[in-house]
Amino acid sequence: MFKRIMSNLSLLLVVSLLFMITSKTELASAENTELFAYSFDNQAEDEELFTAAKSSEIEWVNASGIGHNDDSSLKVSKIDNDYTSFNNAVRLTFKEPLPAGAVYNISGWFYAPSEGNEGKDTLVGPAVLLNGNTADNTFKLPSPDQVGTLPTDQWKEVNGNTPMMAEPLKFVDFRLYTNDRATHADLWYLDNIVITQIGDVEALPEWDLTLSSLKETYKDYFPVGNIMEPNHLRDEGITEMYKYHYNLVSAENSMKPASLSRGKGSYNFGGADALVDWANENGIGVHGHTLVWHSQSADWVNKDESGNPLTREEARANMEEYINNVAGHFKGRVVSWDVVNEAFDGGSSVPKDWKTVLRKKSSNPSQSSYWYMAYENGADASKGESGADYIYDAFVFTRLADPDAILFYNDFNENSPWKREAMALMAEDLNNQWKTDPRNTEPDRLLVEALGMQAHYWTSNLSISSIEDTIKRFVEAGVQVGITELDIPMGSYGSYTTEPSEEDYEKQAKLYAELFQVYKKYADNINRVTFWGKLDSQSWRAEGHPLLFDRNFSAKPAYYAVVDPEGFLAPEPSENEESVTPEPTEEPSPTDVPVEEEVTLSSTNVSTDTETVQSSGKLGIIILIVFIVIILAAYVAWSWLRKNKQKK
Repeated sequence: MFKRIMSNLSLLLVVSLLFMITSKTELASAENTELFAYSFDNQAEDEELFTAAKSSEIEWVNASGIGHNDDSSLKVSKIDNDYTSFNNAVRLTFKEPLPAGAVYNISGWFYAPSEGNEGKDTLVGPAVLLNGNTADNTFKLPSPDQVGTLPTDQWKEVNGNTPMMAEPLKFVDFRLYTNDRATHADLWYLDNIVITQIGDVEALPEWDLTLSSLKETYKDYFPVGNIMEPNHLRDEGITEMYKYHYNLVSAENSMKPASLSRGKGSYNFGGADALVDWANENGIGVHGHTLVWHSQSADWVNKDESGNPLTREEARANMEEYINNVAGHFKGRVVSWDVVNEAFDGGSSVPKDWKTVLRKKSSNPSQSSYWYMAYENGADASKGESGADYIYDAFVFTRLADPDAILFYNDFNENSPWKREAMALMAEDLNNQWKTDPRNTEPDRLLVEALGMQAHYWTSNLSISSIEDTIKRFVEAGVQVGITELDIPMGSYGSYTTEPSEEDYEKQAKLYAELFQVYKKYADNINRVTFWGKLDSQSWRAEGHPLLFDRNFSAKPAYYAVVDPEGFLAPEPSENEESVTPEPTEEPSPTDVPVEEEVTLSSTNVSTDTETVQSSGKLGIIILIVFIVIILAAYVAWSWLRKNKQKK
């Protein structure tokens, strides 16, 4: 009898061990899978996968040491004067699209020799673009603010994870992230591309539309907006969520100059029209972003073919043509425009003259204002002319092209005392100038009607009082205030908190709550509040988890802080306060049992349903311990019985 019991216990022990092993195997199954690797040593097999954009050509080369730790690579050479990043990319097109619902790691090595790039001391670093989508910063690896430089005669790697792909990944562009002749290599090499799937393909998450609507929460205060791109219109989940939460939209990239015009007289309104039409049809206001900017503009507006600034008159004529065509095209379909974006870059001390702290010529060409430099080229100082005049012209041309649109000036670090004052002084000066302009047919209306606070902050050093001081100063200048690109990543400039703790999430939420308390206080002066991104993984600053929703579309503490800032900031009840016993609730029916919550594995930037697996492993351990105890108890009992039997 005892032998039979021991046999059954042994069988159960084996089952328990197998259960544990299976659980561990399941936990380890969500591994990274290398899908493709290309070292350009097999042209016959791989040549059809790689193509060059129109302004470059590619050549498969083999020579000792010409690759990254090998003897083969892909040579990329310029063939014309177009230095637009998109038109000089190398495209890898997959034979079969990689499925949606997964995260992919993309790695590639870039090399720019000094020979062949003479006179180019600073080259802008390499980057990767997914599915050709220049409008969505989450499809750019690394994010635009993390690109850096490409040192000559050194191999440099791009290595980054895609967002969770909501669409199949069809092709990848390897490119240099600059449109500027001075910083774009004429000759470069590409090698050792590796594409890896991170974890398993998952079901795509869905938005929870039972949450409180952001636009409804603030309907008595100001419009609430966010960013969209034309490709998002194909995703019904995104469009339904957007209509639920927001009543204003800005195009993240598709209405910027570089997206709308590649050459003089050439305009592409297809994507922007689709977005604007969708918004108009759904009662969503459109804010145009942006008309005049030192960055992401076509060269033709302010540079000659050699990359030098045009003359003042040439640039002025081009500006008027561009604004007439673009603002005129969208006339009556947008409610407001960022007319000039980020014109200030020269301050630290509070200025008395705003013109002294404008962005001008920089040692880094990508940070130079060719608008200022062109307007300076031919300015008559005796008549009071200067490079700064381009700003006034931009506002006047826009007012004439679309008289009903509200006109913004927009900038970042707007809560810094020097920039706050420069922006206010500029608005006051230009509005005074407009009063006596013969083209002004509405003498009681301002030219610069609103100042945009981009509101790209950090959790480490955000001063709420500096935000309120800025709003006060702008109100004093007589203009409306726009919160135009709000996000608050965790960490500080150049140092993201990539694996945030519960305390980090609470700190971020508290800052959002404090901000919205200030916004509500000055609601009569605030034109709008626009977030710069719908969820963390789609943000241009995704590393810092900056927004209200996480990569699984779930509301973060920051969301609840925005919906009810006063409640969020209310002090916790003290221990001495009388507690209230909650009313008993009915037991849930079997269909009400909650589903296991997803857990984010931050080390791989992907989420997997691991709680169930981990719980299963723990259960196996518990079963094992129980059976060991049973076996030991049985052994002790058997020993006792045996001894008593011998005594008899």
